[in-house]
Amino acid sequence: MTHSVAENVESELLREQVTLDREAIEAWCTEEDTDDLTTYESLLNEEDESFFSFLDEPQEAISSGVEALARTLDEFFSEETVYYDSSGTFLKFTADIIRRNDGKLSYTGDLQLRLRMPRAGEKASIIVQTDADELDDEDTTVEAQDTPAKAVEEKDLFVGLQTDLGEKAGWRIRPSVGIRLGSKLNPYTKLRLKRHYQLDKWDIKWNETLYSFKNTGSGVDSQLEFNRKIKKDLFRAVTEARWTKETDYFELSQVFAMYHVFSERRALSYYAGAYGKSFPTVHATHYLLGLSYRQKIHKNYLFYELIPQYKFDKINDFDPEFSLTLRLEIIFKK
Repeated sequence: MTHSVAENVESELLREQVTLDREAIEAWCTEEDTDDLTTYESLLNEEDESFFSFLDEPQEAISSGVEALARTLDEFFSEETVYYDSSGTFLKFTADIIRRNDGKLSYTGDLQLRLRMPRAGEKASIIVQTDADELDDEDTTVEAQDTPAKAVEEKDLFVGLQTDLGEKAGWRIRPSVGIRLGSKLNPYTKLRLKRHYQLDKWDIKWNETLYSFKNTGSGVDSQLEFNRKIKKDLFRAVTEARWTKETDYFELSQVFAMYHVFSERRALSYYAGAYGKSFPTVHATHYLLGLSYRQKIHKNYLFYELIPQYKFDKINDFDPEFSLTLRLEIIFKK
């Protein structure tokens, strides 16, 4: 009885229990068997892919689980990325009271408002916010003032119109135009690009923001964010770089953070950050080490946060400077 090449190979594999390479298989073949051999190899490849396909669903579940946890924590901690992704209307007001080493109190605050335009659906919205897109977003001492009234007066206001063009070549695209309201009116245009990757247990986000201000010139912000779930916690690493024509050098930052959720009302984050510049050479300007305890006070819109932090500044020979911030935050969203 005549056997095909595939049957002979299968029989030999079962008898010898060894893996044969292509040269060994070809030695068994005649010219007429070439098509049979190619077909057999193709079936082997399909079987391999089919065998490992059982990993597809767990891989997707783990990746989406990391993304879901990151989004939940961002929403709880009111991270800026949540509002970048938001297509609805929201209002966020933050007030900080800061106590430093010398015992003096200082104040700062922030306002963000997005109004979805009903006739434009989810494609356009009006943006109103103060001092947008600060690179040192973990530095609670930035732009603090002696009195709450002065803290409000010193803030510039950004008013703009943002549209969503959807995804093009894997990038989510959101252009905007607006005016910075300060001592001078400063019109601007901005283009925000966002890309999302899932790699095994990592959730990766890449953000690029290109902007141009009439009075202060153009610039670009780059951000690469890595998220990984560790049991019920989330580890995050964020790398940022900002270049502006006005300064003609890069402002750099690297922040590592760990988020821990106690309950739906309470969460804690630890962070360590390094900040620097590329001029005259790449060097660190300061380091931050701190934690943030956040608790929901009432329903889903009233929160308070305690932020003890050490800052190691180059201008002070990197001697530690302690600060304690009490933050009150009100969020309304639809």
